Amino acid sequence: MNRDAAVVPLTGAMNCRDVGGYPAAEGCRVRTNAIFRSDRLSQLTDDDREELAGYGIRTVIDFRTSAEATRDVSLLWSTVTTHAPLPIGDEIAQQQEFVDRIRSGEITSITVDDVTDSYLEMLSDSGHQFASFLELVTDLDCWPLLFHCTAGKDRTGIAAALILELCGVDRDLVLDDYELTNSLRSDRRIEQLRSSLEAAGADIEAILPGLSAPRDAMRRTLEFIDKSHGGMEAFVVNELHVDPESVALLRLNLLV
Repeated sequence: MNRDAAVVPLTGAMNCRDVGGYPAAEGCRVRTNAIFRSDRLSQLTDDDREELAGYGIRTVIDFRTSAEATRDVSLLWSTVTTHAPLPIGDEIAQQQEFVDRIRSGEITSITVDDVTDSYLEMLSDSGHQFASFLELVTDLDCWPLLFHCTAGKDRTGIAAALILELCGVDRDLVLDDYELTNSLRSDRRIEQLRSSLEAAGADIEAILPGLSAPRDAMRRTLEFIDKSHGGMEAFVVNELHVDPESVALLRLNLLV
């Protein structure tokens, strides 16, 4: 499935795209021009902001910690009426801190299992934030809506997977959406960081899962939810405590 049309071409953000367009349950598709995902918004150009205003995006959800948000202040655009911080903390997800710890030699390796564990920990420790996120996504008054973190791969990747799974998108397409971060952002960021990290003595291959979006990490996360909770809807309702009516409304609004 070609996702080029879903990518929002920006100079100051690499991983901004429409979550919609995927085939979903009962012959429907996920609505386009409603929900967007992105990496950080602190380096947007004036043209970028004009581009995003052209989509009419009115709600921006920021999953970054207050430290991240203070260090890299988002540059918002004219159509934004709601800026909602839903901070979620995780050492892998907080990419700058993570990279600094690699440079210092504190972190020398990250496995796919480590990434999976961090995702499950985020869903456990910050379940209320993901629940609040889903409530905002369900509210038509918030649309069009964009959610983001720093790299747009971990916290944002989990959030996108929640939406797509609840909409009945095929698992392989959910994983494709997650993995698309690599070609849009991670591969370029790794090359930008390579010389400084290697100069600090880091083994790039040993830390690669933490700097990229490893498909197996999201696959294992979703399979754990299936096995332990009976699927995404049961997990969202029973563990995140989202009202079943909200889940039904999310599908009603997002499936066309």
